[in-house]
Amino acid sequence: MASYYYLVATLPSLRYDGVLPFTTDTFLSLCKDQVSKAHYLLLEQAVSGVASSHHFLSQYQHFAGMVKKELTEARSRKLSLSDPSYRNDGDKEAKISDTVRQALSSDDVLQAEMLLIRLHWNYLDDLSALHTFDIEGLLSYALKLKMLQRKSLFTREEGNAEFKRLFSNIQTEIENN
Repeated sequence: MASYYYLVATLPSLRYDGVLPFTTDTFLSLCKDQVSKAHYLLLEQAVSGVASSHHFLSQYQHFAGMVKKELTEARSRKLSLSDPSYRNDGDKEAKISDTVRQALSSDDVLQAEMLLIRLHWNYLDDLSALHTFDIEGLLSYALKLKMLQRKSLFTREEGNAEFKRLFSNIQTEIENN
């Protein structure tokens, strides 16, 4: 089992409520010459979301799939859609169901998204608890970095700018018709 003591020691710590230290692309470029080719491919799979047979990634991807299915079922129930394809017949976990229910009952869309990201973050904490200097620790780091990158997009300034852009487009469309 390969250990990446030097690489991990040079990486800044990631905190859920912290800032994004660098992008996933920068992380991958840091890892390229420091890890084996097989491990680098795993890191690329983690960042891109490609399905993997690696035990750590497949466990996380199974969890993420459970969350997605639970969200689909809960949203379809909320919209009174009864198509069987929306039903979650797979594995269920109370923590996931409770968090999804809490997120969907929130009036604040951003708060709901943060609850879901936090659910994923906590799962990775549990999954990687005994993995610090190995590939599983790096995979967890990559996935958490991806979450922080997503969170960094949720800024008030960018949100207001996007709202103004969309509103302006709607106004222009109304004026042209």
